[in-house]
Amino acid sequence: MCGIAGIIHSSASRPLIEAMTDMMLSRGPDGAGFHVEPGIAMGMRRLSIIDLAHGWQPLRSGENQVVAFQNGEIYNHRQLREELQTTGYTFATESDTEVIAHGYHAWGAAELARRLDGMFAIAILDRRRRMLCLMRDRLGEKPLFFLRADGGFAYASDLRILAALPMYEPSPCMAALDDYLALHYVAGRKTILDGIQRVLPGEILEVQLDVGQPTFQSYYQVPVGRGEAITDEALASIVEEAVASRLIADVPVGVFLSGGLDSSIIAAISARHQQGIATFSMGFRSARHDESEYAKYLADQIGSQHHHFVFDERNFAELLPLVARALDEPVGDQALLPVYWLCQEASQHVKVVLSGEGADEVFAGYGYYGAFAEAPSLRQRLRSLLRRRAPMPTVASLHRSRHGITPSGFPLLTDTAGRTALGIQKPSGVDAWEAGLMARLDETTDPLQRATTADLLTWLPDDLLTKFDRMAMAHSLEGRAPFLDPKVVEAGNARLRPLDRMRGDVSKVALRRVARRWLPEKIFERRKQGFVLPMRGWIAQWISDHRDVERFFADIPRFGPYFAGIGRMLKESVERDPGRERFHFAAILLGEWALAFEDRLTGDRKRLLASIMQGEQS
Repeated sequence: MCGIAGIIHSSASRPLIEAMTDMMLSRGPDGAGFHVEPGIAMGMRRLSIIDLAHGWQPLRSGENQVVAFQNGEIYNHRQLREELQTTGYTFATESDTEVIAHGYHAWGAAELARRLDGMFAIAILDRRRRMLCLMRDRLGEKPLFFLRADGGFAYASDLRILAALPMYEPSPCMAALDDYLALHYVAGRKTILDGIQRVLPGEILEVQLDVGQPTFQSYYQVPVGRGEAITDEALASIVEEAVASRLIADVPVGVFLSGGLDSSIIAAISARHQQGIATFSMGFRSARHDESEYAKYLADQIGSQHHHFVFDERNFAELLPLVARALDEPVGDQALLPVYWLCQEASQHVKVVLSGEGADEVFAGYGYYGAFAEAPSLRQRLRSLLRRRAPMPTVASLHRSRHGITPSGFPLLTDTAGRTALGIQKPSGVDAWEAGLMARLDETTDPLQRATTADLLTWLPDDLLTKFDRMAMAHSLEGRAPFLDPKVVEAGNARLRPLDRMRGDVSKVALRRVARRWLPEKIFERRKQGFVLPMRGWIAQWISDHRDVERFFADIPRFGPYFAGIGRMLKESVERDPGRERFHFAAILLGEWALAFEDRLTGDRKRLLASIMQGEQS
């Protein structure tokens, strides 16, 4: 696990790339590595997980013609190593990044990416072709941003590094702001800053060193349609293999255990493979929000070393600015706060944690999917029709829907008219990424699969995985998600019948059946408990503390002219409709993020300017 960064520009130098990578120290506090030659500088910060003594990057192949950096972990690197060795490649380390270097040399970018099972953001300098190649994992577990400006090109694991480069002047992206106010996250290629973009999940970007137009190639698509049916035995085997593969590390590993189905499966399987594995749970003072009794019960059953923490709800005001500062891009998800706290506590005991991200999207676990699910009996179908009154509409846009939902059925924070009233001047029409998203969703005739695929392509990478990565990395903790193993995703989203995913009001039907192998009935028969915090009092307190809320937003440097209307909307909404907590928290988080971003940007830009001057003098 590392953070990576690089720049193609006349100012590229060792001092500059050192300053860039130092800006993401928490992603890799254990050391650094660099490659610099005229016109290009590449670097990384290392969080040592595998081959602690020798796995320093970059790693090379083809008589140093291939130079590879990686952020992430490749879980099948040993199998790929053996395959490469049979064709004549020799290895100097046990590092998974050396597999990437030799694999690229042997197979090329697309075939290498297709062979990798892992979470990764990869940067490879192909000196033979004078080409920089970037690639990102299938589901978007690891971030990778890029910027093309002033005749140069730069990339980084942290958006703020690119924002601080003197070759770029940050300004808000209006289309992204429209996304955020509707969804509480920014979807697709764009980011909250105009000109800084994402390498998409499952995508390869190539750019020549003379910085022509980048080219993009997709090597993975979330599977849709109906694949070959899978048995419970095969599904259980795939899930168990996924968990076991993500336990591989040369440092202590633990599991986030909420007491719900998904994390309980991971914990129970992990305990079979590592006796006395550490588990971590977060409790709440509110009984309605607390699942910790189930986490404690399962920990006793599987014999884990259990650590339980209570989220102190009174510390909201103290925690919110810390969370905002840990985010390089805004995500208005209230679960940020306890996840930050849990990562902070777990990092005192382990360096890697497994978590249940992705299971709800892969196996159909959210209640709002019920509108798209088949009812198993005539009585239930009739009851379902009466409850709905009308069939759920097919939504033809991500968030410009008169029905107030995304294509997955998730409710929007604000409607189009409300966002338009703010005066946000956004481009008209649908961008290329959203057009591709809707075309992909239209490839399936199964309404439930369409809904889960929509979340796998939007909500999962741009909210859940962003939240997990940023909160974990703020504490130098590596987070892994076994349910995002490619075989698990294919099995859940494309090989299960709709009734094996959601049957009436019962979610994750097949996963519950196979969970009997690992879990006591008390756990696998539980209904999903939504993660909603008691936000109303906190929001009211924040509003009271800031008094003139509209002025707070309007005075944020760089963002104020665009955010003043958001402050006014927030104040009016809290007074008129205090139950709109999702919107209220998202708006507050956006303001806190912008304040933290601007505060950090000033110092970061000074350091990068000084490093450029140092490079010119050396």
